[in-house]
Amino acid sequence: MENRTISIAFIRNMVSGCGLPKRYCAELLERAGIDPESINSERARVSPTQLSLLNKWITDATGDEGMGHYRQPQKPGTFHALAHYQQTAVDLEQAIERNVRFYNLFDFGFSLALIRSGDYISYRLQADLGLTLTDWVYEQHLMINHRFLSWLSGSPIPLYRVNFNYPAPVHSGEYHYLFFSDTRFNQDHSEIIFHRQYLSLPIIRSTAELDDYLSRLPHELLQLPNQGSSYTEQIRRLLKKSLPDIPSYEAMAISLGLTPQTLRRRLRQEGCDYRLIKNELIRDTAIGYLLHDNREIKTISYQLGFSEPSAFIRSFKKWTGVTPHQYRDNHSLGVDSLKSGDKI
Repeated sequence: MENRTISIAFIRNMVSGCGLPKRYCAELLERAGIDPESINSERARVSPTQLSLLNKWITDATGDEGMGHYRQPQKPGTFHALAHYQQTAVDLEQAIERNVRFYNLFDFGFSLALIRSGDYISYRLQADLGLTLTDWVYEQHLMINHRFLSWLSGSPIPLYRVNFNYPAPVHSGEYHYLFFSDTRFNQDHSEIIFHRQYLSLPIIRSTAELDDYLSRLPHELLQLPNQGSSYTEQIRRLLKKSLPDIPSYEAMAISLGLTPQTLRRRLRQEGCDYRLIKNELIRDTAIGYLLHDNREIKTISYQLGFSEPSAFIRSFKKWTGVTPHQYRDNHSLGVDSLKSGDKI
């Protein structure tokens, strides 16, 4: 059972720009266990496995690693070539410089820049003059390259801030799991910013490790090395163990060896707060129970700490737009039997 769910908005944005016929896209969604009718919902949830499967299938169908979102297709093998080019760099600074140089060779509709300003470094993506990029391009490019560089160096590169030059999307509340950072919208640029000290991190991955990593794409890019040490993930684990009892914020801070003020500041740096983490953990755990076993709704509600099933049903409908019974019926196909290498 997967521990997290994500907004269907990520899939909607991916599918909407791919250029494939709507009927074929609907078939892909059904194959992944997603009701095509839910694609326009603002509250529907999917699993990371479903997202990675659709990513792979659309890439295969379009022959484009950019899945139709760039000005020119990104031919299959492009990311592999970039990955090997970066893997032979001495340190993170050289790897990022190679990343920028490589992407700027192509007419994808954007350019990259590595900007040094005092103690901070900005990895910036900018659309070509007169061209509008989809939000998907900005969020996915910055996330994927940050995570891959973190993997190459064997360290989760902490981000000081993430800026986007577009208004906050409906699913902006999900961005803290993309970057574990303070994320801001309606900014002058789209960029990830981090301290320059990380430029000296050595590239530690071998060619054999890289080939194994690449064989597990795109699902591997949903992971951030050692991010389990973040306060967001530590709190999720503690909450999961404590169910059906939910610790107070003050008790959670004590469990982590922090003052409430310090924990609040650390969570703000990761782009979230205790209430959000708590609600997301309960929601995702409920979805896991509904999809992967047959326990009754009443039993689930008590196991999640609700005083009565009606309170659970109201909360679940607020989170997903449907009742627990409807969610279970609509997602009965599931994807447990699917593997990341499955074809369609």
